[in-house]
Amino acid sequence: MKTMRSRRADAAGFSLVELMIAVTVILFGLLTAYSSELSSLEVVKTSRETNTAMADLQACMESLLVLPPAEIPNPEGPYAPGQIVEAFRDLHLENQRIVATYPNLVTGQPVPDPLEIVLTMTWTDRQGRGRELRISSVKTR
Repeated sequence: MKTMRSRRADAAGFSLVELMIAVTVILFGLLTAYSSELSSLEVVKTSRETNTAMADLQACMESLLVLPPAEIPNPEGPYAPGQIVEAFRDLHLENQRIVATYPNLVTGQPVPDPLEIVLTMTWTDRQGRGRELRISSVKTR
């Protein structure tokens, strides 16, 4: 017959099965947290790229808007319709291109007042996907 003291000693601690279950649950929790952290980092990196693209688009629009309306859509100028704005080519992002278009401009006609301006930026993100961002404004005399 076992004494009271030896019964308590047998019941103390965890069995190997209980320990393995606890380790499995903790490991699953850690892997889930790690996966969540990696996803969050990807979202932050994508957000940074988008912010960089928007800043470049805004800078391009600001440099364009300081010009007189007649000089903006000049086919020989830096903001020629449908052409890449060279000052912003591959500036901060991979394959970065900004193209200016003027929806209400008719070739051979005087520059309309107001002149609609649309800047479209394309680039390749870190994962190799094509991205596009667009802003628009108008220029009046």
